[in-house]
Amino acid sequence: MKIKREGVRTRSSYKKQKAGTSNGGISHLDNPFEEEFGSSSGSGQGVWTELSGEVASNLANTVVSLASFSEGDYTHQQHWIFPSNPREFMIENLEMRSYAGNTMFFACTGIIIKNDPETKITSFLTSLSLVRSTEDDSKIFQDMKIQVCLPDDRVELGWLNFWDLQHNLAVINIPRFHTLRVACLDNQRQFECHSKVVAVGRCFNSGKLMATAGMLTDNPSRDYHEELAISTCEITMTGVGGPLINFDGDFIGMNFYSEKETPFLPRNKIGELLKQFSERILSWAKKGPGSTVERFPIPNKSDSQECQPGLKDKILNCKCFHARWPYSSALGVAEKQELRSNGYPFPLWEDIGRRLVNSFEEEFSANISSELQKEVASNMSQSVVALDSFVGRKRSFACTGIVIECNESTTRVLTSASLVRNSEIENKVADNLKIVVCLPDNRIIPGTLQHYSLNYNIAVIGITGFCCTQAARISDQVQLKPHGAVVALGRVYISGKLMATRGVVTSKPSELNCKDIVISTCKITKAGIGGPLIDFDGNFIGMNFYGLEETPYIPMNTILQLLGNFGAEGTIAIDDHSLSRWPVPKPFWCYPTWHRSEEELDVEEFLAKMNVPF
Repeated sequence: MKIKREGVRTRSSYKKQKAGTSNGGISHLDNPFEEEFGSSSGSGQGVWTELSGEVASNLANTVVSLASFSEGDYTHQQHWIFPSNPREFMIENLEMRSYAGNTMFFACTGIIIKNDPETKITSFLTSLSLVRSTEDDSKIFQDMKIQVCLPDDRVELGWLNFWDLQHNLAVINIPRFHTLRVACLDNQRQFECHSKVVAVGRCFNSGKLMATAGMLTDNPSRDYHEELAISTCEITMTGVGGPLINFDGDFIGMNFYSEKETPFLPRNKIGELLKQFSERILSWAKKGPGSTVERFPIPNKSDSQECQPGLKDKILNCKCFHARWPYSSALGVAEKQELRSNGYPFPLWEDIGRRLVNSFEEEFSANISSELQKEVASNMSQSVVALDSFVGRKRSFACTGIVIECNESTTRVLTSASLVRNSEIENKVADNLKIVVCLPDNRIIPGTLQHYSLNYNIAVIGITGFCCTQAARISDQVQLKPHGAVVALGRVYISGKLMATRGVVTSKPSELNCKDIVISTCKITKAGIGGPLIDFDGNFIGMNFYGLEETPYIPMNTILQLLGNFGAEGTIAIDDHSLSRWPVPKPFWCYPTWHRSEEELDVEEFLAKMNVPF
């Protein structure tokens, strides 16, 4: 049977309908989501005269209105403002403050189904039409901004926590605990055909609570989904997602929209779906290390606005989805600013334990700084620096450098040319680049690009007005024995922490297309790029680059030759025409809950293989 889409009517078809409703409601032709139906709770008319005070009170305290907003300009949609009503003026001010330039996409009704004081999260049951495409039923608009207008007129930002495409059901969460009444969905009463029922809805802008009476019927006139039932209640689009109850206030189902009758999803099916969701969350919590590692999508290009391509689409298509990041605009502002200034992508999912992988702040998993000889440790702590490069206010790269020369007025630092390389065009230095150097004493001073070779991926940064007390010992007389023990060093720019990890030099060929590269078994992070490789006597062996399993480095004799060429040529750059590639992994977000449940991945085990501390 073809599944009919319930609960959605286009605005063009809506405008063809004559003003007014069959049962006396008020019609707003420009806003189908504000069209009233039945009678309002404060009118003392209609079905409200038949409901007890207790039932009316329960409805007033458990039924809410929700609205979604999309960025962009839709010519057939408008903001609907009613400044004669102070409450509506307050809501419009909030929209202007939080959603400047955004347009209402959909508005509907919902009910409070959970209010958890421990997690401080309140959940609402409503229709998935709130964020579902009217053009493609399989598409969910994840970028929608969701507002929930509570019974006490407070408006909160919410997120899509769970949905079911087949049954057009959604659960919306807000990140605050309110002393609100929770609707009871688990009554055991059976409802027969022709039982009298009441459909309830609430307008988003006016906050009016409405209800209309009807009865259950087993004679549907349309080709609805087989699990839907029908009542003769006549509601408007405003009532989509609202509850259907009997006159005793018992919950029967959730309403959708149709012009002549009201299809609804019965209580028992809603209970099954919510139970499946709860059980899945519990299974996520119970899963631990030991799962099979099947796959883990690692991007080769980062999405600067949200998260990596590929993984983003897979997460958004996941049936059970937790909080969209940031779950609170107020709490997300500071993190957004920090991520943006550091050049990192925004997370997509507010997952417990989410972490940014391949950041410039990741430390070496094994730090042996304390094991170095006292003199070696002292010399390295004074000559190893951290560097950052910026384009405007956005960080471009961060890495380590080693002081190779110092005199009374000038200090020169050897580092990786990745610091100055254009991230989009590998054979070009970035324009308008600013370089800053974090000294061993944590002072931050500007640096200047003096020389570079993009082919060998090395650069020399000059610092004026500063004299370092210690420079690295670079000599072509140092002989390293085969499989000799070495130490890779790095310094984190933000914390200033000096790191060291041990390994041995191998005869393994490098996968990089630079013939001079040698491999050591040291395992570093991106923060260690450009840092020195030394022996345990403190002699300079080479400069490190990044590798997933091992660390490629450019040896001392090649570096000395390049430094000599820099001086002889008297130019800033020296390269041949064949450019070597020096890949650096992009940062991406890891979502432990999602990866464990959807990809059967033990995240700790995977990241350990990547040499990423977890």
